[in-house]
Amino acid sequence: MEISQQFTSLVSVIVPVKNGAGTLGRCLRSLKRSYYRNFEIIVVDDHSDDNTVEIARVNNCTVIEVKNGNGANNARNVGAAVSKGDILMFVDSDIVVGRETILGIVESLEESYVDAVVGIYTAKHRHESFISQYKNLWVRYSYLKSPPAIDWLFGAISGIKRPSFEKLGGFNIELLARHGHDDIELGKRFARANLNIILNMDIEVEHLKNYTLPTFIKNEFHRSVGFAELAIRFNETTKSFRRGFVNVYPEFVLSTIYSIFLFGTIAASVIGWLTDWYAFAAAGIYLILNIRFLNYLEQVRGLFAMVVMIPCLFLDHIVCFAGSIVGTLKGLLKPRKNNG
Repeated sequence: MEISQQFTSLVSVIVPVKNGAGTLGRCLRSLKRSYYRNFEIIVVDDHSDDNTVEIARVNNCTVIEVKNGNGANNARNVGAAVSKGDILMFVDSDIVVGRETILGIVESLEESYVDAVVGIYTAKHRHESFISQYKNLWVRYSYLKSPPAIDWLFGAISGIKRPSFEKLGGFNIELLARHGHDDIELGKRFARANLNIILNMDIEVEHLKNYTLPTFIKNEFHRSVGFAELAIRFNETTKSFRRGFVNVYPEFVLSTIYSIFLFGTIAASVIGWLTDWYAFAAAGIYLILNIRFLNYLEQVRGLFAMVVMIPCLFLDHIVCFAGSIVGTLKGLLKPRKNNG
């Protein structure tokens, strides 16, 4: 594949990682197969206690070891500070990029009006558990429903022009990954500074995350806590019911609230307080609210997988409801900052 001579920008690929030995090697090898050749790879190790650093060094990357373990955002900023590229590309250590991924980011940022670009998960996912397949496809579907112009960043795969990144001071190191909004917050600040982020559906990467039921519940809870807290911070809670928040589309927000009513109706039916018809009717409304996503699951994975994933969806809504309540309370109780 020939690359046009106009694409000469040095790309600094920054990979923050903590105990990522299980996936980092595949991530780095995929980057090294890229069609676009003018790039450097900077691995920032966030105080790992496995052989992450050794894997990075075997792959001939620039390796920076952060001793204080202050999270992915701090690691991203550390990598950006020592990088040399005109374009900063952020990739999580559990991501496998395509050979054209870096080129796609460079092409997107060649447009003068674009300050940052975000990619998307591929429908391909090597882990066959229904919970992992559900999560991967939900993220992909939520991005497919998003407009081309977005107001959030995706730390797993994104590219940012250096001047724009430096103008806003980089990622917020006070936000930790476990809260679920560590990377997207910078995008909100981009929007308020009138900097433009686009979502490029042609930039597809594979996510290697393998979920178990406990890790899925933990991830969704902390993610919803972070999202709700961030919505409060940026005064977007009410708007989320009409337009969604970040990649959480409105039907998901409404279904999250409705899921508690459905749970209560089913429980009341089981103990005999209501007839079964109430539970069937409530379940029917729930399925209607989610019919487009369920149709997408059926198209990608088939009817059987779609049916099996319905409990995953319902569990997701229940967990997100609990997390949203906690996040909303935290956001209301936390001192407000000026985000203009």
